[in-house]
Amino acid sequence: MNFKEIYTVEFTEDAKEEITEIYEYISKNLKAEKSAKRIMKEIKDKILTLANFPEKYTKIERTSKIKKEFRRMLIGNFVVLYTIEQKYKKIYISHMYYSRRNYL
Repeated sequence: MNFKEIYTVEFTEDAKEEITEIYEYISKNLKAEKSAKRIMKEIKDKILTLANFPEKYTKIERTSKIKKEFRRMLIGNFVVLYTIEQKYKKIYISHMYYSRRNYL
């Protein structure tokens, strides 16, 4: 049998802050706490699928400033940027933005 290796998913401090800001904006500014919780659960569940399929999403074009290879995952109205460290079998969730924002 051939078993696929599972990767570890980790969030950078930037990503954690961005996710918290999004949650607070939806729950407090839009006064939609139930929606905020539902959206956060959907985001978490989809991000965790990367552990089994890290290369599932599209690579983004590099600019001269970016040295790492980033991939872009769309979840509802949000863009999640992540990198893969093959050597350590880790996925780093780097950023999360509202999709209408320029994330580069």
